[in-house]
Parts: sequence; structure tokens; C-alpha cells
Amino acid sequence: MKELSKQDREYREKLRKKNIGYMIAIIFMLVCSATLFIGTKWFELKISDHAVGFLTGFFFSLCIVFVIFFFRNRQTMRNPQKLRKERIIKTDERNIEISARALQITTFVMTISLVILSIVGSFVSRLVMMTASGLLYVFLISYLICYFYFKRKL
Repeated sequence: MKELSKQDREYREKLRKKNIGYMIAIIFMLVCSATLFIGTKWFELKISDHAVGFLTGFFFSLCIVFVIFFFRNRQTMRNPQKLRKERIIKTDERNIEISARALQITTFVMTISLVILSIVGSFVSRLVMMTASGLLYVFLISYLICYFYFKRKL
């Protein structure tokens, strides 16, 4: 890979780090599936069949998505032309701005949805209200941690 430019080598390293994250996510999803299977079969945990089916499908579908991302990145890393093309697309200022705005709007919609869910959930079920409120707190805390981390780093 000596013929790669400095930017391509840096982007290749970024993809390699993403692949490590994908592998960790794949292993985590498989561990969650195994825990669900072992818990329901060996320890006879009382979980409805619908919930077991939903969670199994959820874990395996996420696992498949991460496997696809992993192999797509490996294929891109091995092909210098693909690597250069993808780097240019991913680092284009217009695409970065589009992603930032989409993320901003999505965050707003998600926050409003969780607030509405916690209000409506307070009438329906205490558990729904607490779960929605807890998710709002997780979102707020993760935002603050990331904000102060990147404020120092950048």
C-alpha cells in the first residue's frame, strides 16, 4: 500500500478502526443472542415467546448489518481506487454538512418523541414513563460528555 497518498493511508486507518468497532459490535450481538438462548433454555427464564423471537431477530439482523459493513470496508481497503473514491465522497464538505443537518434534525425529533412518550407514558404506565425519561437522561449525559471531550480535543 505504498502507492497510497497520505490522505488515503489516513482514511484506510480510519476504516481499519471502524472495522474493529464493527467486530466488537458483532461479538456483542452474538453474546446477547447466546445469553438470551442460554437464559431461556438452561435457566428457564420467563420471557414470552414473542419477546424471544423479537430479540433474536433484532440481535441477528444487527449482527448481519455489521458483518456487511465489515466486509464492505475490507473490500474498500484492499482496492486503492475504491478507497480514494470513497475518501473523497466521505470527506466532501457538502456531504459532511448534509450528514450534520440530518443528525441535528434526527436528534431533535428523537428528543421530542421521548418527551412526548414520557408524558403520555405517565398516564399509561410508570415503566414506560421511567424508560423514556431514562433514555432522555442517557442522551443528555452522553451529549454533555461528548461536548466537553471534543471541546478540549478540537
